[in-house]
Amino acid sequence: MRRGGTKRARATDALVWRMSDYAETSAVVALLTADACIGRAMAKGAKRLSNGFKGPLDRGVLYRVRFGRRGEAGLAQLHSAVLLEALPSLRREPARFAVAALVMEVAGDLMREGEPCPDLFRLAVFTLKVIDTAPPERLGAAAAVFLARAVELSGLGPELNRCVACGAELAGGGRPLLSAAQGGVRHRTCGHAEPGARGATRPLLDLMERIATEPPARALATPWPEKGLRGLRRILADWLEQVLERRFRTAAPMERELGRLSGPDSSRGPSFA
Repeated sequence: MRRGGTKRARATDALVWRMSDYAETSAVVALLTADACIGRAMAKGAKRLSNGFKGPLDRGVLYRVRFGRRGEAGLAQLHSAVLLEALPSLRREPARFAVAALVMEVAGDLMREGEPCPDLFRLAVFTLKVIDTAPPERLGAAAAVFLARAVELSGLGPELNRCVACGAELAGGGRPLLSAAQGGVRHRTCGHAEPGARGATRPLLDLMERIATEPPARALATPWPEKGLRGLRRILADWLEQVLERRFRTAAPMERELGRLSGPDSSRGPSFA
C-alpha cells in the first residue's frame, strides 16, 4: 500500500454495468469484473468527449480498466479504460439492445460485490459478443442459453428430477409445478397451492437441464425448437425473479422485440399456468 492509504492501481477486464452522473462531467460507474464481480469507481471527466478514457464510457462495452482506492471508505478512482470490444451492433438494432440489456441486468443482479465470479463474467462477455454478431433469428437462442447457464453457474438452479415435497422421482409426461419457494419441481398433488408456482411440461424441464449443462458455444450451435426457447426464457426469468425477489425491467421489452423479429404469432409463448 502506498503512503496515505492508497492501494496500488490494478488492471482487469470490465463491462460497464451502470453509470450515474456526478457533477457536470464525471460519473460514478459500476463495473462487472471477473475478479471482484462489481466494482464501483469514480470516473472523472467520463462524460467529456476528450478525456483520459479516450472517449465517453458506455454501458455494455468491454474495457481493460485500471483503478485503485483512496482510503478504506472512499470510492475507487478509475484511472484508465482501454477499449477491448465496442460491440457496436448492440446499440444499432432494438432487438440486440433488448437482449443485451437483459444479459447485463441479470448478470449484475447475480454477481455479488467483492466476490470473484469469473465464469459468470465470461458467460456475460461471450453472450454479448454473440448478440453483437449473430443472425437476428439466433438472438432468442442466445438469451435462453445465457439464462440457463447463468442460473446454473450462480447455484440457483432448481431441482428438476425429484419432487422437492415428497422426494419421489418425477414420472415422464404431466405438468409438474416449478416452485421457487421450495427450490424445484413438485407433484401437483404434493403440498398446498402456492401463488408463485408455475406449471411446466416435462419436455420443457428436460430442455432446461440440457441447455444448462452444455458449453454455451455448443448449446448455441444446436437447433433447439423456437417454441421451447420462448418457453424456457419466460420460465427462467420468472424463476430468477422469484428467487431474487425482484422484477427484471428488461424481460418484457426483450420478448416484445424478439416477437417482432419472428412475427405476431411467434410472440405468444406457451402457457405455464
